[in-house]
Amino acid sequence: MKKYIIMFMCLSALFLGTVCSNVSAAGEDLRAKVAAMEKMLMELKGQLEQQAETTKELESLRDDVKGLLPGEEFYWAKKAQELSDKGLAPVFGRQYGKPFLRRFGRNTYLGGYMDMELQFTENGENFFRQHRLIPFIYSDVSDRVKFAMELEIEDGGPQTTGGIQGSKGEIKIEFATIDFLITDWINYRAGIILSPLGKFNLVHDSPLQDLTARPMVNRRIIPTTLSEAGMGFFGTFYPTEMSKLDYEIYAVNGFSAADDSGVVGAGDSFIRSARGSQKSDNNSNPAIVGRVAFSPFLGLELGVSVHTGYIDDHDSNRLTIKAFDWTYQKGPFELVGEYAHASIEREGAFDNDTENSALYNGDMWGYYIEPRYHFMPQTFKDLAPTFFTDDSTFTAVVRWGELNVNQPLPNAGDRRRTRLTPGFNFRYTEDTVFKAEYQINWEAGRVTTPEVSNNVLLFSVATYF
Repeated sequence: MKKYIIMFMCLSALFLGTVCSNVSAAGEDLRAKVAAMEKMLMELKGQLEQQAETTKELESLRDDVKGLLPGEEFYWAKKAQELSDKGLAPVFGRQYGKPFLRRFGRNTYLGGYMDMELQFTENGENFFRQHRLIPFIYSDVSDRVKFAMELEIEDGGPQTTGGIQGSKGEIKIEFATIDFLITDWINYRAGIILSPLGKFNLVHDSPLQDLTARPMVNRRIIPTTLSEAGMGFFGTFYPTEMSKLDYEIYAVNGFSAADDSGVVGAGDSFIRSARGSQKSDNNSNPAIVGRVAFSPFLGLELGVSVHTGYIDDHDSNRLTIKAFDWTYQKGPFELVGEYAHASIEREGAFDNDTENSALYNGDMWGYYIEPRYHFMPQTFKDLAPTFFTDDSTFTAVVRWGELNVNQPLPNAGDRRRTRLTPGFNFRYTEDTVFKAEYQINWEAGRVTTPEVSNNVLLFSVATYF
């Protein structure tokens, strides 16, 4: 019996040892698994923290470029991007087709442009000219309300001469508008409006143009820059998948060219001197200005515009300016141009005032045609790839223009002028351009004044910022 008791105790001890050994091994395995899980959790925690930091950086970067990328909510940035996406030249844009380079605040964007000129004339008037410094502000107030403005500083401002023989500059609001977006085909605009009279007045920025001087027709017939206080509507229709029709129509203060004391700005500056009635008009009726632009296919736009309104105290004399413009692009070739005609009534309040009636110009007209060709020799890119980049281009351009201001008085200036302007420029990028051009002028209509030497050689640089 004792023998069996001893055997039972031995077997029990062996069993307990085995169990304890297995329990100990299981405990060690469990501890190893727990340690591995803790390590994995720490790694996951680190990855989550890193992912959160990356997400934060991406959100910050998104805020910095918001409005620059297609699909973002900033309306005018999307419009500018659409031109690039479609491969169209910036000249197809309107006043908002500009680069948006810096964002401040919640949805406000700052930018602008500057130009600098060097001029040599045959009569010896040679000078540098810091012509324009134009800061602009755009704000995406909400999904439907947009604010846009430009401040124009010419020749250093009104307190400086700008180095141009005593002439002073100016500071003024070029345009400042509040837009309320409704739908594609109708939207509301109010403020100091950049008048849609011809295409050039809408896309006149120096960095955008391939020549320094503005066309004669856009100096005397359409007095660029023409800005007027008013309100109205604009929108876009899509008649077919390939075509587009844009329109703008506004009631504005209009021109103030004559009062009971006489005529403002007689001679070739008649219309130009009457512009800019941003605060008030000299009669009780607003003027109407509007433009319709039709693009039957990508790369062609044809525009028709008109500005009409009374220009005197008595609502008796009406000034009407009609314009037709065209923009065509095919590959590196562009053809732009504009024709304008101004008719001025000379009756009514001045029926019995021969002296003042005689100061009114008759019908005035002018036009320009401007072919452009963009190119970049591959040899230049091979020799200096960091200087001549994929964004760089040369442009050969020539402009032919005529102007007839129908001067009513002899020797008040040139009645008719013709100008040929060949030019050449280099764009380091689309935003920065170096230009050179030579203006060849012919005048007609001088009764007693002999022909003058007034051909001009111009160099300039302009850039957006």
